[in-house]
Amino acid sequence: MKQIVILGAGTAGALVANLLVRKLDLRQWVVTVVDRTDIHVYQPGLLFLPFGLYGHDGREDIVRPIGDPLPREANFLAADVMRIDPERRTVETSVTTLHYDFLVCALGCRVAPEEIEGLEADLGRGAVHTFYTLEGALAMRPALEAMKEGRLVIDVCDMPIKCPVAPIEFAFLADYYFTLKGVRDAIDITLVTPYAGAFTKPNANRVLTQMAKQKGVNVVADFAAESVDGAARTLKSFDGRTLEFDLLCAIPPNLGPQVLDDSGLGDGTGYALTDPRTLRSRKAERIYFLGDNTNVATSKAGSVAHFEAETVVENLLREMEGQPPLPSFDGHANCFIETGHHKAMLLDFNYDIEPLEGSFPMAHVGPFSLLKESYMNHVGKLAFQWVYWNLLLKGRLPNVPLLPSHMNFVGKDLETTPHARHAREMKVRDVMTREVVSVHAGSALTAAATLMVQKKVSGVPVLDVHEKLVGVLTEADFLSAMNLEQSAVTDTLETVVRKRRARKGMGTIVDDIMTKAPITIREDDSLRTAVTRMDTNRIKRLIVADDEGRVQGVVSRGDLLRLYAMK
Repeated sequence: MKQIVILGAGTAGALVANLLVRKLDLRQWVVTVVDRTDIHVYQPGLLFLPFGLYGHDGREDIVRPIGDPLPREANFLAADVMRIDPERRTVETSVTTLHYDFLVCALGCRVAPEEIEGLEADLGRGAVHTFYTLEGALAMRPALEAMKEGRLVIDVCDMPIKCPVAPIEFAFLADYYFTLKGVRDAIDITLVTPYAGAFTKPNANRVLTQMAKQKGVNVVADFAAESVDGAARTLKSFDGRTLEFDLLCAIPPNLGPQVLDDSGLGDGTGYALTDPRTLRSRKAERIYFLGDNTNVATSKAGSVAHFEAETVVENLLREMEGQPPLPSFDGHANCFIETGHHKAMLLDFNYDIEPLEGSFPMAHVGPFSLLKESYMNHVGKLAFQWVYWNLLLKGRLPNVPLLPSHMNFVGKDLETTPHARHAREMKVRDVMTREVVSVHAGSALTAAATLMVQKKVSGVPVLDVHEKLVGVLTEADFLSAMNLEQSAVTDTLETVVRKRRARKGMGTIVDDIMTKAPITIREDDSLRTAVTRMDTNRIKRLIVADDEGRVQGVVSRGDLLRLYAMK
């Protein structure tokens, strides 16, 4: 029997386990899940526990046995992970040593108060608390109940942290909580962050900073915490600034599992060196990472684990069949931001595109609004707990059409970014690439493939003897003709050049496989027209041609998205 070992039974690990047992032949494969804890915590619920709002009153509301979300077909081992040996393909645990054919690491991350001078000694007692752990969230509730006046400071000590929006959510809920108690005017609420503002993404930062101002929440930016003095009730930064507090909600730095560094798989802070697109280990074969223990540049959140799981499972299945993994993960994340007063906001973004306004998941219908407060968003935030236990962890959300793993632009208002507002008046000629790589009809396929590999392009116009457009040749045309599933483009084309695999069954010249009558656009058309045409036809590029069929240039998704993405 072959073995897949999953380290961690949290959101990411449970989800992958449930997906795998449905897709694998369990007569040939054994799925084993390893975790040291005996409970599974619904982590978004930690935000609500200190306030006793919205039905989250105690431990029992967000905790279940660790085995609850795991599939019956998987083996579970309660143990600590001591070491991973990629060469021998073994995992040493506190109980036994496991051999694996493939390894999935979803070990999460941990709060590290010891990284901030004085924080570990003071945390959970007196005036210093956190809601990033179960016990911490429970301990903070009486501290908030006792507060009648003074200064509440919410301090993001350092990055990265799980759920980067949670600290400002806490500030907004505190505003609502103290308003309900009738003491809001006597309490100063201050969010302290190492960010340049309330959030990292410019669009979201603009909206959240303005909302904080409206709610009377002060934002102290660029503050890197050096030390905490619980007795003196002071917080000090590395640049010498000191803030006083009556109650401190500290969000300690988060570190990845030490075992990943010890096993040569980490980046020195415990986070796994992970390919951001395939989610495969950068240091070892047959190992995939997802969830909070990766070092990919996206949020450490449950929605990300959901989208990552689809990529990981797909790539595992491909590797089992001897195919290369697909670089298909785009960093997609979405999250509800509770803003208090029975309202919430929703963000949807990825590696390249920041949060935009609009509706989600359906255009003009929603029911959720993007980058704006609404009651429906609040309902969605609360309803997610049921979705989490009954659908997400069970592996029933992946492949739902309305929740694609890749971020899409359905329902999004592309005109809400400054770049997009400027782009509204722009024409295709303003962004198109004028130096176009092309091939002629009748050219050998191997020559065309060689040219595409050398020039690092995934599609080329095909011209006749009069230099007029007659077709387009893309990577998809090669793959379709070769009757292969899509894989890494460069690898496929290099294979065509190196091994001449393309000749049998697909012809020998460009004309045999090119797409005829390609979709084009004129250079004086608007960018909005280009976006609509690419989206409607599900293509990555448009050939810019005049009325006589002469090629003027090419405009691609990348050309357009660079206008909308604010870096």
